[in-house]
Amino acid sequence: MLLNGFDVDTSTGTRNVELRVGDLPGLGIEVDILVVSAFEGFYEPTPGTLLGRLKQAYGIRLDRLSSDLDLRSSPLKCWVSKPIDWSHCQPQQPGALPSTHFRRIAVVEGTVEWQPDDLLPWPPFNRLFSLLALLPMRQIPAATVASALLGSGNQGMDALLHVPDLLEAYRAAFRHVPELQQLILFDRTDQYLGVLGKAIDTALVRPNPATTRLQLPPDLAGLGHLPSLLRRRQAQGDEDLPTGLVHDLAELLELLDDGDISPFALGMHSRRAVEQLVQHSLGELGGQRVSLFVGINLLRQRGVDPWLISCLHQIRAFGNWMVHPQGPGRRRHVELADVLSVLAALQRVLADYPWEQEV
Repeated sequence: MLLNGFDVDTSTGTRNVELRVGDLPGLGIEVDILVVSAFEGFYEPTPGTLLGRLKQAYGIRLDRLSSDLDLRSSPLKCWVSKPIDWSHCQPQQPGALPSTHFRRIAVVEGTVEWQPDDLLPWPPFNRLFSLLALLPMRQIPAATVASALLGSGNQGMDALLHVPDLLEAYRAAFRHVPELQQLILFDRTDQYLGVLGKAIDTALVRPNPATTRLQLPPDLAGLGHLPSLLRRRQAQGDEDLPTGLVHDLAELLELLDDGDISPFALGMHSRRAVEQLVQHSLGELGGQRVSLFVGINLLRQRGVDPWLISCLHQIRAFGNWMVHPQGPGRRRHVELADVLSVLAALQRVLADYPWEQEV
């Protein structure tokens, strides 16, 4: 479940932080690096821990991974695995395959007792950000990173300590590691992430916190086609659409089924779904990804219908509204009419895909 998030504007473009709650294998994320924490030299996959979950769902044991970068003898006390050879992994859990995928694992080690003055703020995260800054020099891709709530499990660290400092550390990480595009922080419950989420809402001066819910009308006049469109595009995902799109469509469908809707989650998931569809529609563009704003305008130049272009921009603008800091004079509350407008735009976008272009 998407709990909270925000965008960070840097000199090299917009970056994104997300807070997600749930079991790692079912989060539906796809990243370059998964970050976990462990006691120094102790990698036992104990049941109930994240290391145990990795073994159960993926067949991965940290002590059997080879490293591409090993800094355990340095003050950073961390290392990064080589790309995981999935042919050698044998999950212990039968049934559906995990929807979360990652290419490497990074391990941030901690001692039995964390030192309160050790590399503040929040020692393991400061080590992580320092590690990420080194990866480009080793040609290790790290555009997307998902990290557990480091140090808050068996290590017993106070996960609420230094929350304001951690927010600034996020911003600093994006400024100093331009290769980093997205950072996802996850945990099994919202016990700690909820506190961090409230800190984010306060720091961004959001009139509507990410926890805001709006009751949808029982009969969505004119929008009855949207659930079936979401299901149809989900089924199509395994064929020729981006793999990450399937999860966002599932989340959007769940939002509609709940009866009350989170404007924040709607903005994040709909914007990301449109980003993937736009990129897929444009093709690889020589291997270069473009911003959503640029991508939509390229579609306009290629002859896509102007009304569809306006719908794409509406979803983009609403997503930006939900995640960008709001300065004085721009703080407005989300109303039900705003949500319905975005849902109508999303219905048009999905109904018309693939979008006709004049090449």
